[in-house]
Amino acid sequence: MLKMMPGTQTPRHPEMTSTAASEPSSSPLRAVVIGGSGQLGCWLLWTLAQRGHSASGTYASVQFPGLVRLDAGELQPAADWITEQAADVVFYPAGFTWVDGCERDRSRAYAANLEQPLNLARAAATVGARFVYFSTDYVFDGEAGPYTEESTTNPLSVYGRAKRDAELALEHELGAEQLTIRTSWVFGPERQGKNFAYQLLRNLAEKKPMVCPSDQVSNPSYGPDVARVAVLLAEERASGLIHVVGPEVIDRVQFARAIAGAFGHDDGLIVGKSTAELGQGAPRPLNGGLKTPRLDAAHPGIMRPLAAALENFRDTLLDPELGSWVQPVAGFPVNRPRHEGTRPSAGG
Repeated sequence: MLKMMPGTQTPRHPEMTSTAASEPSSSPLRAVVIGGSGQLGCWLLWTLAQRGHSASGTYASVQFPGLVRLDAGELQPAADWITEQAADVVFYPAGFTWVDGCERDRSRAYAANLEQPLNLARAAATVGARFVYFSTDYVFDGEAGPYTEESTTNPLSVYGRAKRDAELALEHELGAEQLTIRTSWVFGPERQGKNFAYQLLRNLAEKKPMVCPSDQVSNPSYGPDVARVAVLLAEERASGLIHVVGPEVIDRVQFARAIAGAFGHDDGLIVGKSTAELGQGAPRPLNGGLKTPRLDAAHPGIMRPLAAALENFRDTLLDPELGSWVQPVAGFPVNRPRHEGTRPSAGG
């Protein structure tokens, strides 16, 4: 079970625009997070703790204290473990998300993004647990974005097709007992420091140029906010398909320059090139992005705009409790030791 950080009387959390998402829930849930060491998984566990829920988090290859090792590729043992948890809700932010890697290894892409979550979803259904899956705007072709939940999908890549096929399979088998959250360009503080913002800031701290596609357009989405919205929607027993993304639709170069500016770096090191020039291994949707009519109807303004998210990103890194739990950003503000004792437990 997740525990409150030492020395606090109430759970700590970065500010959100919605008070409903930052107050403890009146109906505690038992939750499982598959991929608790990842950038969304870690914030799902954090948010569940803040809101008074109990949760078990798993990891596949990157271990953190309190997480349970689970190989989702071992289908029957993984399904058995899920049923043993007797959870109310199972979140699946895990998967194989390296787009070019998926293009080269279709079997792995479909195993991690469709077959394994579908197996776990079936197991969850046997004990009455709801299943929350995370998808992407890569299910669209990028010809006419941004897209609503009603827009017709047409993925260009193996990654996008695996995600689209998972959406359809989960809806077919679980119906109202599943929720699929599409998001895009997730960034922000996290435990492994792998997302685009970390990569960019490492390069800029070392005075290295960062090449970004100038013609790929989507929504930067702040990871802690995506996780909080996911937990709130699970509490509300939302089902079907919901887009959860930041409010701006911009290109990668604009996104990179905003990050650079927020952390005091020279954005002159950011080099824009067309997707065709970059020669990426998998095709990308260019005019992509997502609209959020369902989320806006239920929780208008709940996702912070980019400037506010970047401010909170910095504040989180500077917070002596929150900042010691997530991966530091290169050169910001100075290299400092990580204090293991301030991390919350996230085990089962």
